[in-house]
Amino acid sequence: MFKSIVVVCSAGLLLTASGCSMAVKQAYHGVVGASGKFYEIKVVDEEVLKTYTAVRVEPFTNDLGERVPQKVIDRVNEMVPKEVEDSGFFDGDGDRVLSIKGRIIHYNGKSGLEGAVGSVLSGGEECVCRVELLDARSGSLVGEAVCWGTVKSAVRRGSTELGIGVGKGVTKWLEERLPDEEETQQEE
Repeated sequence: MFKSIVVVCSAGLLLTASGCSMAVKQAYHGVVGASGKFYEIKVVDEEVLKTYTAVRVEPFTNDLGERVPQKVIDRVNEMVPKEVEDSGFFDGDGDRVLSIKGRIIHYNGKSGLEGAVGSVLSGGEECVCRVELLDARSGSLVGEAVCWGTVKSAVRRGSTELGIGVGKGVTKWLEERLPDEEETQQEE
């Protein structure tokens, strides 16, 4: 009898604790919004990347057909250039232009209540893109990575958040390869 009470009480505590943990995670992801990550396939030469003074983000394409809603493609094409521009890595002057091209290679997301519940239970929505950095003049490959956006919030979700997440992945990649001006000045 005593063991049964201990097991029931322990199970109740575990369920309560996991519910609190889930609420804390959802609150965090609701505030932070989308996250972006990258995995570099062809490493970017930092010295070459530093020579570019302007950037142009080409419209991302979709390798998955109707599996990816058009609004997701539209938001990726809206938010990736915005995130790159907001990063301030390139001043826009000069003739050395870096072209960013990408294509959606994986998408996991649902809309409505089913999507909100799925975001909580399955780890969220995800949009994965294969991204190339190219010299705009010659078309030569400067670097290549897989960049993705993940949305784990049941509240802040959807195509805009996914687009922001992919943009964050691209800018994190650039940020890792472009030295910070303050660090460069301290080294000199």
